[in-house]
Amino acid sequence: MRALGALFLLAASVAGAQERVGISAVPRHVFADPSMPGKEFRVLQTTYAPSGQNPMHRHTSHVVFYVLEGSGIWQEQGKPAATLSRGESLHVRPGTVHAHRNASATDKLVFLEFVIADKDQPSTIPINLRR
Repeated sequence: MRALGALFLLAASVAGAQERVGISAVPRHVFADPSMPGKEFRVLQTTYAPSGQNPMHRHTSHVVFYVLEGSGIWQEQGKPAATLSRGESLHVRPGTVHAHRNASATDKLVFLEFVIADKDQPSTIPINLRR
C-alpha cells in the first residue's frame, strides 16, 4: 500500500498537480489604518508541517516573510531557490509568481507573514500550471 501511495504522489507531481499541503496560518494581528483607506495590515503566523508546500502562487500585495523556526525554500518563477532559516527574512513584491516549501521532512517550519492587502480580500492567488 505504501508503494502505491508513493507512486500516486509521483504521478501527481509529474502531471503538474499543484496543491497546498501541510499548511496552517493563524492571524496574529489584523488592523486598518486611516492613512490607507480600503487596506488592512495583517500579521500571520504560518506553520508548514514536515514536507509542507505551497505551490506556485502570487500575492496581490507586498509580503515580508520572517522565519521563526526551521528552514524553508522560496523560489520565484525563473530564478534560483533561496533557503531561509531562523531569523532570516524575504520580501516578495505584488504579482511575483513563486512557491515555497518546508526544507525538512522531519521538522516544522514556522514563519511570520507581514501583509498590507485590500480589506476583506485574499492576498494569495493560486497559479494553475495545468494546461
